[in-house]
Amino acid sequence: MTVTVLCIKTSFNIDDSQKIDYQEGKEYHAEILAEDLHVEDESGKMSLAGITAKEAVRLGIQEKENGYWDDWINKHFKIQQYD
Repeated sequence: MTVTVLCIKTSFNIDDSQKIDYQEGKEYHAEILAEDLHVEDESGKMSLAGITAKEAVRLGIQEKENGYWDDWINKHFKIQQYD
């Protein structure tokens, strides 16, 4: 499913802290693939922005379904429009 997301909190690159991946106030093209949210970053590359907490539990990444992964997505993006 293709969506448009609004970045509500700037996110910096984990490999280069001076590089911005997602800029607060900008809209980005995104896709929901299964339990994953892929968002086109500032470089134009579609990157995994997060997975739902439910999927993180299934993968053994965390123990509860209302944890870090959902929190990170919700802290950084607001879904604007579904296509």
